[in-house]
Amino acid sequence: MSTATLSLPASSTSRKPSPLIESHLTGPSRALMLSAGLIGINLGGAAFMHYVVNATGASLGLVVTLGAFTTVMAGTPFIVFLSMVWFTRYREFQNSLKGSALSAYLQRFWSQRLICALEDGGALPASPPAPWPAAAQWQRMADERLDICERLFARIYHEQYGLVPFVPAVFILYVVVYAAAGLVGTSFFDVRPCAASETAGCIYGISQRVLMASFAGSFMFVVSDSVLCIRRKSLNVADVYWYALRIFLAIPLALVINNVTQSDGARAAMAFALGTFPVDALLKLIRRFGFPQITETEKKENAPDKLLTLDGVTLPIVATFEAEGLNSVEQVAAVDPVLLSIRTGMPFRYMLRLGSQAIVRRHFGDAATKLIPVGLADVVPIYLLMKALDSTASNDLPRVARPDIVLKDAAQRLFPDIADEQRMAVIDMKFRQIAAEEYSLMLARITPLDPSL
Repeated sequence: MSTATLSLPASSTSRKPSPLIESHLTGPSRALMLSAGLIGINLGGAAFMHYVVNATGASLGLVVTLGAFTTVMAGTPFIVFLSMVWFTRYREFQNSLKGSALSAYLQRFWSQRLICALEDGGALPASPPAPWPAAAQWQRMADERLDICERLFARIYHEQYGLVPFVPAVFILYVVVYAAAGLVGTSFFDVRPCAASETAGCIYGISQRVLMASFAGSFMFVVSDSVLCIRRKSLNVADVYWYALRIFLAIPLALVINNVTQSDGARAAMAFALGTFPVDALLKLIRRFGFPQITETEKKENAPDKLLTLDGVTLPIVATFEAEGLNSVEQVAAVDPVLLSIRTGMPFRYMLRLGSQAIVRRHFGDAATKLIPVGLADVVPIYLLMKALDSTASNDLPRVARPDIVLKDAAQRLFPDIADEQRMAVIDMKFRQIAAEEYSLMLARITPLDPSL
């Protein structure tokens, strides 16, 4: 089976090989492995169905065909994603995190692993767990040994979002889908008296019509949602586990619906409709009926921070963040933008933009919106402004004409009711705090403005 090896840059070929070198399967190899797993599950399922069919009298050929059809339909999108679309997503981060930008990102969010990687790669002398090397020393080495930074980022990315985390989830989904198809097939093609579509079936007394409707609804949701996530390049490992759970819950859901109404047609329609609901929507329904004691007052008192105050954030985006456990501006300013982009499926540059705004808003609150007209609602312009004020801006940075006037205008916008001398001191202190934050220094490298301006 072929593999893709991460090779060292030409400038570092003379150095000692880094122990961070590792190999990963290429796209065709991934497709071959996942397809072989899909075929293996079908063969194993067919052998098991042989014994089940002998006991029920159903048609083996029809049951096996149904199982193969459903597993192929459910599994093909994941094979395409992991062998093709996954690499497109990976290239997006590689194109945004290059050179010193990658070093700045690792220094901000993975400093301990970066130090260990530099020691393993021979860039730093091996040291006991404490004390760590001086900050200036390992940061300088990180900027120089970008090959080690590239290795470390590749390893982190594959650990968080690579093939290894996906494989168990995908194979579990294969098994659950085949089991569901086999269960429906053996029940539907059963020649015993319980095969009548409207009578009590062999599975907990659920009629065949309701059972098939429940599985069909959940299967439709799984396939349609996975295709949509792949189209958006936002598929995560957690999504695959949710899909397996959603199909697994089809029988309990059908069992509950089977005792709700008297009409079998109404039961089937309700089972199919609820089957198309994702798991989180079902949980909301359960909480709504199971916990009616939660009042509107309690909801208002526990209301999350308004992420809508960030420029470019809409209600669907807020819902996505809340699903990932992010419901405050402070969290957006502190979370790893790469991992957040992976988990939400949103563009990496967009995550950086939100993190940049969140830092400014953390210092000024809702008043930060007053800085939008002058372009100081993000950390990079503030960083450049403070560099210009201190006359430390290099030729690689855009030139800021009359930074003192810009600072005075920003102070007047933010603190119109404070004396001029006092507000200038406050705004200077706040802007320097923002410019000195690690996140700001990282963004200054990742998203620099055009130096020709």
